[in-house]
Amino acid sequence: MNGFAVGTGPVRLLRAALLILVIGVCLVALHDLLTGYPWGVDVVIPLRAATRWLEGGQPYLASSFLAPAGFDAPFLYPPFVLPFLAPLTALPVTVVAVAWLVVSAAGAVFACRRLAIPWLVVPLLFLWPPFTEGLLGGNVQVVAFAAFVAFLWRRPAPSEIRPDFEPLEHDPRDEDRPAAQDGLLAASVGAVKAAQLQPFTYLVARNWRAAAIGAAAVLGLALGTLPLVGIQAWLDWLAQLGRASDPAWILAGAGIARSLPWWVGDLLAIATLVAAAFVPSRHAGAWIGLLVIFGTTGLRVFGLLFALPAMLLVRREIGLVAALLMATYTFEGWWLGVLLVSGSLLAGSRQAWLLEPRSRPAR
Repeated sequence: MNGFAVGTGPVRLLRAALLILVIGVCLVALHDLLTGYPWGVDVVIPLRAATRWLEGGQPYLASSFLAPAGFDAPFLYPPFVLPFLAPLTALPVTVVAVAWLVVSAAGAVFACRRLAIPWLVVPLLFLWPPFTEGLLGGNVQVVAFAAFVAFLWRRPAPSEIRPDFEPLEHDPRDEDRPAAQDGLLAASVGAVKAAQLQPFTYLVARNWRAAAIGAAAVLGLALGTLPLVGIQAWLDWLAQLGRASDPAWILAGAGIARSLPWWVGDLLAIATLVAAAFVPSRHAGAWIGLLVIFGTTGLRVFGLLFALPAMLLVRREIGLVAALLMATYTFEGWWLGVLLVSGSLLAGSRQAWLLEPRSRPAR
């Protein structure tokens, strides 16, 4: 294995070649997105739902599941977002979409930098489909990922030297930040996308007081907006989630549960929630990110952002191969990439050569 040690000529050449391949595949995907993907689609869908709600109509249209990909796709966010979307319907859609793009891009940059990704590499990551489609479409996933990173990694102190690609992990049991901050960040990841509760169950196991603060905040938001949206909106939302979980829906995503009987998929999602409470503190964020992917029934390409922390831990060439596979926009490519990273991270506890060497302990 010495010939393939990090820093040797063959490894540098291999990594350079893989990087070129990844960029090439990402540029092809970017061309397809720019020419065929409806820009701002995940901004328009909520705004249209809020408009229907303001007019006394139904924000959660069952008929939307018959629509093709585009602006008429189903609205799936919980009812408490409707009162916050309502004022935005008075603005031009383009203004709202551009403003949200700026917010999302800022969140993406924050996540990359908190993960100790060098500035020169950040633009390359923005070519990667999980970032690109999330930003072009305006999906809330990019901002949720930023909250996830803010929760499980911390800002280095001025006296701490942070090598590139070696972020500082945060344990909720530590007292290096207010418990309320952990609670709000963990709860926000799953507040809008209910399939992403794994960070919150991890927090429950590590610091139940912080988790209680986060849960109280979300509950307070739901109860505070209940007089405006009504109980029926929540019932309609639950029915909408049931329709969205139907694997026969053409836009149901590429979650691994789609290839399994429905009850197996549900058990897998529950298993990831339980497993998140027992992940080791070392590399917890990487493990939880992978569990989010395995537990998401309606996986879309921007959901693969949660694999990025683990991809930074495994050997760089493994991470590049995974990035290449995920950029292919195929079900097989996505899951081969996720399984490659997951398996390498798991085996890395016994086979250290599968992990990228670190200049110091993880925490």
